[in-house]
Amino acid sequence: MLTLDSVADFTWDFGHEFHLRTSDGNYIWSDPGYPGGDNTIRPTKLSYSEWIVEIQIPFGRDKGTHTIRGYCGEDVKILEE
Repeated sequence: MLTLDSVADFTWDFGHEFHLRTSDGNYIWSDPGYPGGDNTIRPTKLSYSEWIVEIQIPFGRDKGTHTIRGYCGEDVKILEE
């Protein structure tokens, strides 16, 4: 189960979404710092390589490994499947 203290590899799509790879699975974070972002994290079955094909970008920008709390803040909403 994903928590604020979970660690994720963050990859940015050059828009408002990030792909998060964690030991609990893969997630998409909608960053509220960009237009259209709503500060939610939702599960996805897509791996990073499947995700970039799905959203039609050649690659994402690696933003590093962080805790959810440290990168997304305390107010992020984690949605369940």
